[in-house]
Amino acid sequence: MVVTERDQLEELARVWQGAGHVARSAATVGLVAADPEDELHEAWMQYDLGQATAYMMLAAADRGLGSAHAAVRDQARAQRVLRFPDGYSLVYVIAFGYPADRPLTPIRNPDRRAFDDVVHWGRW
Repeated sequence: MVVTERDQLEELARVWQGAGHVARSAATVGLVAADPEDELHEAWMQYDLGQATAYMMLAAADRGLGSAHAAVRDQARAQRVLRFPDGYSLVYVIAFGYPADRPLTPIRNPDRRAFDDVVHWGRW
């Protein structure tokens, strides 16, 4: 679901204490899914929606858009705001927008460990 109405974004920002950035976003995507039937399907859903979240954020960065994701704790509030049917849950929210203070630019020289320090070939 894509949310762009300011009052709806402000209310959606209250679904978790770490979702305050949603209120200031240009648009937020809410990933809504059917409630899983068991723990195995729950794990699959979390994995799949985590992948979808990451790819949306990467695609946004390629276009100069900033993004930030958040989990959802208050499902009753989420359902009131988004009006999704019973039997579904809002799993993640992803806020999108252009950074207010500077353009989004790639990190040219990240301070990271060497590739060979974190990748092992065939054995540890």
